[in-house]
Amino acid sequence: MRRLGPVLGWLLIAAAVWGFFAAAAGLPADGYELRFDAPLSAGQAESLCRAAAEQGLDLALWREEPVTLTTALGRRTTARRIAVYGSPSLCFPADAVCGTVPGAGQTDGCAVSAGLADALFGNRDAAGLTLTADGESRRVTGVLTGKEAFLLCPETADSGAGCSAASLRIRSGGNPRGTVQSLLQRAGLAESDTVLLPVGTLRQFLTAAGWLPLVVTALLLARQLGQRLPSGLRRAAGFGVLLAAALALPALLGVLPRWLIPARWSDPGFWTDLADMARQSLLAFVSLPDTVRDHGLAGQLLASAGCALMLCAGALLSRPAVTPGDPADPDAPKTSGRHRSRWGEP
Repeated sequence: MRRLGPVLGWLLIAAAVWGFFAAAAGLPADGYELRFDAPLSAGQAESLCRAAAEQGLDLALWREEPVTLTTALGRRTTARRIAVYGSPSLCFPADAVCGTVPGAGQTDGCAVSAGLADALFGNRDAAGLTLTADGESRRVTGVLTGKEAFLLCPETADSGAGCSAASLRIRSGGNPRGTVQSLLQRAGLAESDTVLLPVGTLRQFLTAAGWLPLVVTALLLARQLGQRLPSGLRRAAGFGVLLAAALALPALLGVLPRWLIPARWSDPGFWTDLADMARQSLLAFVSLPDTVRDHGLAGQLLASAGCALMLCAGALLSRPAVTPGDPADPDAPKTSGRHRSRWGEP
């Protein structure tokens, strides 16, 4: 049992690392989400799209609504329609089981989920088939992963009235929150009526959480190997590691968010603002609206929390066991060098 604990611990750590990377892969690298308290009017949607174009941002407005679907064979079911004004792949970055996601100009096409394809057509090889959504005929261009019944439909780009959400892409290493504030100001929208979901920042956190155990393991392994090297080789290896770290530092700082660069770490106000932003982001994620898109985000958050628990459990189990009487045992009796035994034995 003593050897089984560390093995189980390392297995849990490996599963947690894989889970972190898998959850991060399901999130857009530069994607950020906006949720509006009230649906946008046609004028507000037009102003928001214009402001995004002026800032060079990719923006997609969308809304979700119930819809009744029928096929040529008479099958009928209800689903959730995600109507998109912009790039559908920007607002719903799901993998395609078959076919492709329709483009922004394919207003007569749609992509359906795997669950909806099974319910409507009986299989997931549905690319090229047609369906009718509330009397409007559409051709299926692809099937997306997902058990929930939904379809992704690009709409005409002349009006985004009624949209209650937006997806945008912000360059990594920038200031996403400041960019969103500037975007809303240019569009004449109140920041207090908009919720920001920093999905791209969440991906960075999950990726860092996945790399952390690997980096710690590599450092421990390098330490063990370094102790076995001769003194001269050890110094040369240490110099090589420091040189490589110095060369990689500019590239690392280029991809890090601004709040991770220690330019203002000595400013107490910086940490107060950072704590407030973290609180706002956490509240935004735990109060997600009841939409298909946000169900996926909630599932990834729960999976990430499970990975964190597995990582903690694995770290505890992988600790080397200490036997009673071992010098590393904190409860082992302390003896002096002069009196090693109660009876004075050497």
